[in-house]
Amino acid sequence: MKSQTLLKTIFFAVLAAATLTASACHRHQSPAERAQWMADKVAKELELNAPQKAKLAAAKEEFLAARAAAQEEHRALLEALLAQIQSDRLDQAKLARLFEQHQALQRQTMDKVLPKVAEWHASLTPEQKAEAVEHIRRWMERHSGG
Repeated sequence: MKSQTLLKTIFFAVLAAATLTASACHRHQSPAERAQWMADKVAKELELNAPQKAKLAAAKEEFLAARAAAQEEHRALLEALLAQIQSDRLDQAKLARLFEQHQALQRQTMDKVLPKVAEWHASLTPEQKAEAVEHIRRWMERHSGG
């Protein structure tokens, strides 16, 4: 009796591990692959036409370029954060400066990417915009933590 329970437990544990491993495989992609996957998904869900796809691709490429340009500075900020965490006492002023630097880095990225996103957005039909809102609302409901 105990051996059957143990075997069932082991079976379900292996099954759960295999399922989690298989479902997580798509997350081990490069940023460019993830961005392409998302662009393809958006193009499919919103039924984008060729000019809209081109504008979305331009926004994606601008984002990837901005991300690559900021990557070294972002890494340095994370290293400084890790040094603070390892220290005996947190330097609140330094952490505040690191936070401000991180926000500035995000603003630089936004300033580069937002014009391309706005250009793509302007090309969408009202129906496509409504569909996008619906997808975002469903995502929010699934991920609201409730």
